[in-house]
Amino acid sequence: MSAWRLIGLMAAWVLAAIAIAVVTSIVLTEFLVVVGLIDWATPQYAWAINGFALVAFLVVVSVPLVFRSRFVEPAAEHTDE
Repeated sequence: MSAWRLIGLMAAWVLAAIAIAVVTSIVLTEFLVVVGLIDWATPQYAWAINGFALVAFLVVVSVPLVFRSRFVEPAAEHTDE
C-alpha cells in the first residue's frame, strides 16, 4: 500500500472519528439533560459535551492502532505493496 493512500485513509478515519465523537457527545449529554443530572444553561453542559467528545474521539481514533495486529497478516507487515 502506498504512503499517500495510507495518509488519505488515516485522514478519512480521523474525520469519521470527529463526526462520531460529536454525535455521541450530543446524544449522551442530552440524555443527562433528560434525566435531570445537568441543565443546558449551565457550564456543566459544555463540560459534558466537550468531555464526551474528547473521550469518544480518542477511543475511535485509536482503534486502527490498537487492533493493528488483528488486521495485518504477519507475512505482509514488511512488504511495500
